[in-house]
Amino acid sequence: MMTSLLLVTDFSAAADHAAQRAVLLARRHGAALALAHLAGSGPPDAAERLPRCAAMLARRHRLPVRALGTLDEAGLREAAGALAAVLVLGWPAPEVPGWCGLRRSLARRLLAPQCRPLLVVRGPAVQAYARPLVALGTAPVCAEDMLQAAAAFAPDAVIELFHAVDTRTEMRLTVAQASVRSLGAYQQALDRQAHQHLRRASSVLDARRNRLLYTLGRGDPAQQILVQQEHGRADLVVVGQPQRPRWLSWLTGSTAASLLPRVGCDLLIWPEPAVGPNCQNAADAGPHARAPR
Repeated sequence: MMTSLLLVTDFSAAADHAAQRAVLLARRHGAALALAHLAGSGPPDAAERLPRCAAMLARRHRLPVRALGTLDEAGLREAAGALAAVLVLGWPAPEVPGWCGLRRSLARRLLAPQCRPLLVVRGPAVQAYARPLVALGTAPVCAEDMLQAAAAFAPDAVIELFHAVDTRTEMRLTVAQASVRSLGAYQQALDRQAHQHLRRASSVLDARRNRLLYTLGRGDPAQQILVQQEHGRADLVVVGQPQRPRWLSWLTGSTAASLLPRVGCDLLIWPEPAVGPNCQNAADAGPHARAPR
């Protein structure tokens, strides 16, 4: 599943942490590692340091490593697509130079549109991931892909599947003065369908490889993920990112964008397929229940 990794570096301490994680993953999966320097970031001699860094990593860890040179944001997207690579960044990520970046970090800019998985590393990589938290959305096909990705990143770990039940309809029913009995029945239906959603997604894994935990939250997904990550001491959070125009992402935001500056561990952001027959709109594909009359 993981054949290539593209590490973006500005030679900062955060980039060094990302390099440690990229090396661990590359060694575990026998993946090729490519290095790129973000144009306009890092020290003045970054372009000269990149080939030396690639040679050092290849020699020290006996990995196939190559330097791609200095690339801008568009070049990084193109390289990641050509290599079918997982993008690896340290946090805080480099800022995109120039007015077009609007002082946004590269990690935030890469979210929309995002063609490849993005791993944001927040600290030193001492060992393999031991407790990934997979924050499932509502699209079944996307959920299966995210779960398989978590199993690939942490083959021997306990994986926690988490889904936050949307409570906005419950709030509207409360405002509309729905009966306690009707509201309770609606909540039970939501919880039941959410549990079914988690179990369907987990069917793609071999239970002998990974132990699975199931957890439900209620309310804002990003906030609930933050609470659950801290409670379960997850060292990796996997979350989906809808594919939509950049202007719409800037306008409405996303769960991944909300987590990016706040989550207390590494974050794997998985691109969800565009709306289509295999991965429908969230309103149609996920756990839902008809509001009681």
